[in-house]
Amino acid sequence: MSIELIERDGVTAFSIAEACRRLNVSPGAPYRHFADREDLLTAVAIRSFEVLAAHIDQVVGSETDPTERLVRAARAYVEFAAMHPALFEVIYTKDVFLGGNARLAEPVRPIVDAFLIPASEIPGVHGTQASNIAVAAAAVAHGYAAFLPGGTFSDSPDALAIAADDAACATRALIMGRAALTGVPGESAVELAGLPVQTWIEMVSDTER
Repeated sequence: MSIELIERDGVTAFSIAEACRRLNVSPGAPYRHFADREDLLTAVAIRSFEVLAAHIDQVVGSETDPTERLVRAARAYVEFAAMHPALFEVIYTKDVFLGGNARLAEPVRPIVDAFLIPASEIPGVHGTQASNIAVAAAAVAHGYAAFLPGGTFSDSPDALAIAADDAACATRALIMGRAALTGVPGESAVELAGLPVQTWIEMVSDTER
């Protein structure tokens, strides 16, 4: 029911009281399971990451080429956003994602790995360049995914395919031009789910060892 309400009204307008009214339960019923609205949305976000990770796994499949794996991850990200708009919206609502929500660290890891591991395995990629490629590819995919609902790219029935193809092409372009993806001295490190990218890199390295 929570996801249905978010699909109808958007995450900003979502309220536990309305969910209770639609379910015909007492206003206090959800609080036996969730501390507050943020707690409930975090649970939805965890489920969202699980669905996203499963879809990326399905799209990447048994592909072994790291460039193609990264391209497929970007494509899968756009497809997920189109197929599950409510789940996509909840993931990035400021009530849940920002501020380093510690409960999201493990659920988000498979998505980080889906971009970071293939980026680090591209021949000739070294050090922080892998994280720069991974973050850039994820940002490109997110941009196409965010623009898609508004018909920015196309209002045709093939809009999803067009956006997914464009995200794939843009990811390939990023990889081809990776020499330009260098960090700027003095800038703060990028964070994902409240953890610096370097921390994710170390976690991935530990897992591989």
